[in-house]
Amino acid sequence: MSHQIDIEKVRADFPILSRKVNGHPLVYFDNAATSQTPKVVIDAIVEYYEQYNANIHRGVHSLSQEATDAYEQARETLRAHFNAAKKEEIIFTSGTTHGINLVANGFASQLKAGDEVIVSALEHHSNIVPWQMLCEKTGAQLKVIPMTNSGELAMDAFHELLSDKTKLVFVNHVSNALGTINPIETIITEAHKKGAAVLIDGAQAAPHIKADVQALDVDFYVVSGHKMCGPTGVGILYGKEEWLNKLPPYQGGGEM
Repeated sequence: MSHQIDIEKVRADFPILSRKVNGHPLVYFDNAATSQTPKVVIDAIVEYYEQYNANIHRGVHSLSQEATDAYEQARETLRAHFNAAKKEEIIFTSGTTHGINLVANGFASQLKAGDEVIVSALEHHSNIVPWQMLCEKTGAQLKVIPMTNSGELAMDAFHELLSDKTKLVFVNHVSNALGTINPIETIITEAHKKGAAVLIDGAQAAPHIKADVQALDVDFYVVSGHKMCGPTGVGILYGKEEWLNKLPPYQGGGEM
């Protein structure tokens, strides 16, 4: 039996869709770039500012404690969603790009001239430029997995690129341009055989695929809230505890 979706009921969850553009009801198809925000999320943001806006982890007064509890509950919710082993492995960021740069900055202390970093030809600029900058800084070499005519990664080439010099492999879970679902399970397994760490960009995958980071055995996984019906300016970096302890702090100050 086919499941009928009540389109008007779904649209009613998103206040912005009551707008008219050029005299017509708004039809928004750019969700892969930024999804619209449902009323329940807007209400939660408003409730925070109206009821318990305060510094987290920095006060003993009631509002600070309530804000801290809400913050940590959000972290636990995300830990459960992605099946991280510990909630401390979930780091709040400003988005996927921030998470990628955080890891790239940390690996500046792990790489030396002659080491290699592998990315794919399917990557977003946010997934290429930080690694180019990292290689310029450390003397490491950037290797690129080519793409086939069908828009998929050339896995034979990936296996040839992998070597004992490979220290980090970075690919997206789902391509932002083509929608290609990459074989990240194979990529993670093969990279680990060479002792390389793996960072997966889950920005496009997370709204559709519930990644189990423990089952994947991935070292880092990054997502953005604004592609998952969340607010802009928030995202998460999942990192295995052992790797988070190896990498130096990204910045100094509170919540470093």
